[in-house]
Amino acid sequence: MKKKVRNINIDLIKCIAVFSVISVHYFSNIGLYKDLIVGNKMYIGIFFRTLFMICVPLFIIVTGYLMKDKKLNKKYYFSGGIRVLLIYLLDSVLFLSYNAIYNNGEFNIKYIIKSILSFDIGYAWYIEMYFGLFLLIPFINLIYNGLKEKKQKQMLILTMLFLTSFQGVFNIKYILIPDWWTGIYPLTYYFIGCYLNEYKININKYLNFILFVVVLIISAFINIYFSKGNNFVWGIYNDWGSIFNLLTSVLIFIFIINIDLNKIPNVFHKIISEISELSLGIYLTSSMVDNFLYFHIFDNIDFFSFGGYFKIIPLVLLISTMLSLFINIIYKIIDRYIVKKMTKYFIK
Repeated sequence: MKKKVRNINIDLIKCIAVFSVISVHYFSNIGLYKDLIVGNKMYIGIFFRTLFMICVPLFIIVTGYLMKDKKLNKKYYFSGGIRVLLIYLLDSVLFLSYNAIYNNGEFNIKYIIKSILSFDIGYAWYIEMYFGLFLLIPFINLIYNGLKEKKQKQMLILTMLFLTSFQGVFNIKYILIPDWWTGIYPLTYYFIGCYLNEYKININKYLNFILFVVVLIISAFINIYFSKGNNFVWGIYNDWGSIFNLLTSVLIFIFIINIDLNKIPNVFHKIISEISELSLGIYLTSSMVDNFLYFHIFDNIDFFSFGGYFKIIPLVLLISTMLSLFINIIYKIIDRYIVKKMTKYFIK
């Protein structure tokens, strides 16, 4: 079997996404959403929270980019989803074990099963979302690939933007366009990923950067404006699917996907590829690491400072990577001796 050729640009995007996940959770763990938004430290915190909200959108855009041609068959459902589910299960057992030891959490078979099935473990909401998306992907691809003209696909994406993203501009004060469908924003990002794969969009890198900075500043200003003097307001203008978050995510994706990374040293290729492969595990295990570091180790430092950020984020990334590596080793053993044999049996 030929070794799968990795796309180093996609790997780098996944690295940026997982780093952004860890960073955006930094602000939730230090109390940004609970304290009054007053003073420069809080304003700077909101700016970087706005920046790092690209994390989940980037992961979903990458999914669309890589999976636009997946078809409805037994192999897709059986082998494609096993890795995600196994990593989730292994992380869940690890998290619940930690929680029982350090936080006196409940730990028995009934509670473990209930927690896993309800996705009530750390940051597992993402797995719940992704699992539904994974089940739908062959049918979503039928819709996207069934449209033969570029303009038809542009209209599809424009329609999805109208249903899920434009509300972040038009519905800030009053509901001017329907907002019932905003929760299906993952489909919008998925279709965008499909489109970016097919048509290889490229923007002048300087213009791309300027647009990214302008959108980011506007978005951060809106966030500060509506939260200033009060607790942070999580509104339709700064949610995962908002038009501002969508634009910053798409612009950074286009920027990175068009960079020539072939000239960087092989050692960096290796590091980027390894972190990319471990990114799901890093995402999931970081919830346990966050709890341990923020509430058991560094509970007395000034988190609202650059020193606090640079003290804890590298540690979260390092420990989460090591735990993810451990989980990945166990997964590969299970995959080699159980999953592959079951796959051959069921897919004949």
